[in-house]
Amino acid sequence: MANQKLKRWLKVAGQLIIAVLAIRFVVKEIDLNELKTTLLSANFWWLILALVAFLASKFLSAFRLNFFFRALGLKLNDWFNLKLYLLGMLYNQFLPGGIGGDGYKVYLLNKWYGTPLKQLIGATLLDRVSGVVALGFLACGLAIFGHTATALGAFSFILWLGLIFAFPAYYLLVHLLFKRFKSVSHTTNLQALGVQGLQVISAFLILKSLGVENANIDYLTLFLITSVAATLPISLPGGIGVRELVMVKGAGYLLIDQTSATALATLFFIISLLSALGGLPFLRLSQPKD
Repeated sequence: MANQKLKRWLKVAGQLIIAVLAIRFVVKEIDLNELKTTLLSANFWWLILALVAFLASKFLSAFRLNFFFRALGLKLNDWFNLKLYLLGMLYNQFLPGGIGGDGYKVYLLNKWYGTPLKQLIGATLLDRVSGVVALGFLACGLAIFGHTATALGAFSFILWLGLIFAFPAYYLLVHLLFKRFKSVSHTTNLQALGVQGLQVISAFLILKSLGVENANIDYLTLFLITSVAATLPISLPGGIGVRELVMVKGAGYLLIDQTSATALATLFFIISLLSALGGLPFLRLSQPKD
């Protein structure tokens, strides 16, 4: 038990160090006054629409996760599942290195319904994997039409490989390791594309709030790449630091404005943080009566 706690805190320390170093690099690369001016000049109403799109993506994501649970025989009503999902979002944002939102959901469902931990972990893991696959698929699709393909040069064929093999690779993974979820794979994959598509719309609306009119495809491609980076275990919740670092470095390669790219990452993080607060009313969530 002591070793597990030590590993958890070492992980937090490592994530914190990476975040600090990433933010330090970003601060050196951009003009902070210009970033502050850009953020403060963002159009409030476009940001409200961006928040609505992001919340819609999270509601769809909760609905999708329930499909994985139902494949295990768990029949949670959609409203209760949404409350549980929002509570998980809250823990994911504010408990770095702890059991996290996914772990807490697994704990509660195992405690209340007796569903085996291995099955619940498999459901939440596959939910995450399908989301990353959808991110990669959309990123490759957008990149083909922007400067990313030009920047990759002779290696631009990688984008087509990503488009062609992303979902076949996912289905192979399900067939080999997660056979119990084969029946819901098609539905959840379509939902994953919907979730990430709504988040792309949210990012586009943030760009509108910033007054960005050119190279939207490149900004959105970079946004999707940073979203993949933010899921890596090396980053703090929300990908803080890592998301901005990838934005700044990527903007240089794609010849887009670094300040606007950083502002996009920052505002998206703020929106996700505000959305996570929706879990506060459910801190004392109890098992619904059957």
